[in-house]
Amino acid sequence: MGYSQYTPPPGSAGMEPPEVQSIQSMLHVARILAIIFAILFLVAGIFLVVLRAYTAIWLVIAGLIAILVYTQMRSIADKVNAHQYEAAKSQTLLWLVLGLIFGIVLGIILLIAYIKFDTVITLQRSQGQPSGMGYPPAPVGYQPPSAMIPQQAGAPMAQAPMPATPPPPPSAAAPPTPFCSKCGKPTTYIAQYGRYYCYDDKLYV
Repeated sequence: MGYSQYTPPPGSAGMEPPEVQSIQSMLHVARILAIIFAILFLVAGIFLVVLRAYTAIWLVIAGLIAILVYTQMRSIADKVNAHQYEAAKSQTLLWLVLGLIFGIVLGIILLIAYIKFDTVITLQRSQGQPSGMGYPPAPVGYQPPSAMIPQQAGAPMAQAPMPATPPPPPSAAAPPTPFCSKCGKPTTYIAQYGRYYCYDDKLYV
């Protein structure tokens, strides 16, 4: 069975919590800052290596961490778009800690996004939606119940007629089992041919 992309229930389109947009903005800012810090830290680290300064090692490590943060922001944003808020929050925790250590501004941005996840997750649970896996896909041709039956204003809600299910045909009772005229043993009824067969003598009765 094929599946199409999930369509939110009626009335829920465009009703995402404002915190989701805020989280997306924070992740976008963090992604931009990460690549800027990566360039600055790596250039400064290489320059100080030439001068044999000990801070060069810290700057190179900070630049590499910033590159990793940059690559992870896209993955976290994809989880937010898929409504997998708990998974996105868990993934953000590691990078906000590393951001606070190797780039304070970057870590603060991620910390704000991390805190906002709590409100979104609480709201998602209150609506009875799965918080880990996001919205499931709906079958092809799915329509909300309110769109299946047209209803006029003031008219009572009509119910769709239930298809009549024909009763199953009565099963024909098998006649008494005859015995083989050759060996005298009971025969076996073969429903496909509607006859009795003797396996010993390999003949139909």
